[in-house]
Amino acid sequence: MIYKFNASIYVQSNRAFVDIPFNMWDKTGLKGNIPSKVSILDHSFECKLIPKGSGKYLIPVPKKIHMLLAAQEEYEMSLEPIEMLSRINHNSPYSRKNPVRIIDSIEEINESHCCCGHCCVAMLTGVPLAEIESMMGKSPASWSKIREALDYYGITYAENMIYPKGKKIDLPKCCIVYHDGAFRLWYDGKYYGSVGSSSDRIISCLEIMTPQD
Repeated sequence: MIYKFNASIYVQSNRAFVDIPFNMWDKTGLKGNIPSKVSILDHSFECKLIPKGSGKYLIPVPKKIHMLLAAQEEYEMSLEPIEMLSRINHNSPYSRKNPVRIIDSIEEINESHCCCGHCCVAMLTGVPLAEIESMMGKSPASWSKIREALDYYGITYAENMIYPKGKKIDLPKCCIVYHDGAFRLWYDGKYYGSVGSSSDRIISCLEIMTPQD
């Protein structure tokens, strides 16, 4: 069900919020962090509502939308609870049986530390980095975002992560490694990307399956 109301945006600790002007428990029977689709004027986004107790909730407003709208001004809004937030791989034209490409070589991309996870995905998929950034967002990547992006493009990866725990390991033919706060791609005995790495500092590793696997 879609709930419509008027409310204003306010800023607290450099974040923007909206107070929902009704009791969510009474209206929806839902509790916890409620996944929802929100529209403010013609700006739509998905978020998890923040519970404040006794059925009172906040809507966290993304910075890119808050920057377009004035704080304290009242706006028409709509709110629709949804089953779950849309993942990156929602409505993907690819699958593991029909991936974006077969990984038999890597074309290196040298970019800054802040988008190293995006670069790994771009090198594996052969998709331009700008498109990867548009899909994943420009915030620093996480393992969950990387896996969602690989799912979208049909790139197969191992079910379980590898955690060396300070020990040296023999890396798989193709994998993404995380070390010293950065992601980097390893393929056929070589690291790709601009951030240096050494196997004894690897915190975690995700194997990427190639045609030989």
